[in-house]
Amino acid sequence: MENELRTTFEAGTRLRAHGLTNNLTQVGISNDIDIVDFSENTCTCCEFQLNRMLCVHATHAACLRGKLLYNLCSPYYTFEYWKGAYGEAIYHILREVDWNVPVEIIGTPIMPPSVHRLPGRPPIRRKRSRHECTHGSGNALAGWTWS
Repeated sequence: MENELRTTFEAGTRLRAHGLTNNLTQVGISNDIDIVDFSENTCTCCEFQLNRMLCVHATHAACLRGKLLYNLCSPYYTFEYWKGAYGEAIYHILREVDWNVPVEIIGTPIMPPSVHRLPGRPPIRRKRSRHECTHGSGNALAGWTWS
């Protein structure tokens, strides 16, 4: 993640930024502008809140505001967190013949879950998530030309 942060920092240096309020910063070039909110740790591009890692806009805004980049990233990306997550010993599983399973568990029958099928024909098309493109051919890049 250190490399990811370095990459977003370098990409953010090409953007323009100016403060709107104490917590809001506008970052971008011409028509491609996003707003970073440090009170909520969000950006209008949604990458900052989705990954809990700074996007290019938040990186540039943090530098403009004099904030430490590491303090704005999720603690899940820190060495201390990973060390704590994997610090305890993980014991291997014994052979199944050596398991000590109580009698009340062995005697309990395990049945498949009861599934109630809805009346009518099943749908032919899959349901799209609310974030998917629903117009055109379904291809988000349809109609775009690359220069």
